[in-house]
Amino acid sequence: MKLLLLCMLMFSICQLAFGQESSQEIVSASKDAVFKEASQLFFQGKYDATVTELNSVEFKLGVASKSNRSLLGLTSYWKAICYNKLQNFPDAIANFDKALGLDFSTEDINYEYGQALFAAEKLSEARVQFRESLKKKFKRAVSLYYIAYLSKELGEKKKAVTFYKAIEKLDPDESKDVRQAAEMQIGDIYLEQIEKHPDAFRAVESYVVPQYKLAYELDKESGLAPQINDKIVALQRKYDLVLFKLRNGRPTLNPPYFARMALEYGVDSNVVFSPTEQSLSESKKKSAFGKTDVMGRYTFYHKDFISISPEFRFNYTRYLNRTPTIYRNDNYLLAPAVRTAHEHQLWNKPASALFDYDYAEGKRDVNANEKLDFSFRSHTLMVGERFNYFTFGESILRLRRRLFDSYLNSFDASTTSLVFEQVKNLSVHTLLFYASYDMTRVKSSLFDTNSLTMRADLIMMRYRDWFTPSFGLGVTRNHAINNSLRGVEYLVNPSARLAKTFKKNIRGSLKFDYQNNKSGDSANFSYKKYMYSFELEYLF
Repeated sequence: MKLLLLCMLMFSICQLAFGQESSQEIVSASKDAVFKEASQLFFQGKYDATVTELNSVEFKLGVASKSNRSLLGLTSYWKAICYNKLQNFPDAIANFDKALGLDFSTEDINYEYGQALFAAEKLSEARVQFRESLKKKFKRAVSLYYIAYLSKELGEKKKAVTFYKAIEKLDPDESKDVRQAAEMQIGDIYLEQIEKHPDAFRAVESYVVPQYKLAYELDKESGLAPQINDKIVALQRKYDLVLFKLRNGRPTLNPPYFARMALEYGVDSNVVFSPTEQSLSESKKKSAFGKTDVMGRYTFYHKDFISISPEFRFNYTRYLNRTPTIYRNDNYLLAPAVRTAHEHQLWNKPASALFDYDYAEGKRDVNANEKLDFSFRSHTLMVGERFNYFTFGESILRLRRRLFDSYLNSFDASTTSLVFEQVKNLSVHTLLFYASYDMTRVKSSLFDTNSLTMRADLIMMRYRDWFTPSFGLGVTRNHAINNSLRGVEYLVNPSARLAKTFKKNIRGSLKFDYQNNKSGDSANFSYKKYMYSFELEYLF
């Protein structure tokens, strides 16, 4: 029982329990020649030697009299403090009792005495001392916590809750060390009482889980927070309060939301202008740029087989070289989407039928007048299947149809794509493979193209808990089917990234990207460029 009691308290008060600052009485006594040697030993942390010296002082003082009664009381109190620090609780208790018998009193004596009694499992006596400490207004929050916890162990649950709740009424600076532990203990008491009743489900959902969540929200980064969160998850699983797995065994997202905000600053060696997605124009000029990207998604589940995920994205890019051929690339993008999945099994393994709708609208400084005007809008429908045919990772096959409306009517277009994605686990590394075949048909048929894109990205294990490197290579073969001058074009796109996570939600990345596009119409479609940047992300 002793071990259990101490473990339950260690998250919130272990640093307070046996590490109090020296009382004013001991500090004052250090100036007295009688206690000079004891003071030096005590402040050096030599507690056994301090006790020996205090025993010598006590012998010299002799029996208690009016003149030395207070000194004997101080000596006993001081020895009790030393025994507490040495975790010799029986001798600590004896000396605290002796000091109080000599009518010696300090601000902290009842608190220190209560700790010794608590450690010795003398619960009723310990509670009495912590009550006296509370009356003296010494460490009220911790004293209340001890009283409440001891009341709980003594079977007085209602009294325990009353004292735990009294901590809430104290000043936050005074209660911060034990408030979270107190709220958790209230949840424990609620749960213990509620689970005795047959209709526990509703009470757990209405009272216990909210109480634990209240405790968790007080400090999500504390050492106690993971334990509280485990209690919440365990109850949610036990009483089916939250959907954790879908019918095919695929886990649900926990939490169901995801949000990302990123700020990026970098340099583009050759800013390329492509307002219609059908034509290109390179500036052959370098420019720094700043980019802001915000994305959010929330996933709803219908029973255990359908998920619906509304999504929103905003992206804004501004170039710092303010010449017309550069700043005409300033742009922003609004892109809401809805993604759905129907969970089932394929080859006796989890699979998902996918259906997505994406809308995008972009504005760009297409006229180079330092004003963002309508550039394009698009509607994209996608159907697909996510499955596990291969043993080494998940696969996705998609069929996509995109309708593109340009600010120039002659460049309105539609694109039909077949996309395949594969994840391959390589022990401690991960390989991502992407392939797509895209058929684009433009209102002005001169710009019709068929293209094949293949890309591989290797995400490596974290290097010495410092950063996570990733490297990628993409190749696109683009065939301008009605323009013999352009013919077949090739875009080679290697990239690299070093990502470092700070704390829990912040990630910084160094990024490098190179593009080399070769075309038969080199004057209008060939270009080379590189981009390097630093991106700072906050993930919710």
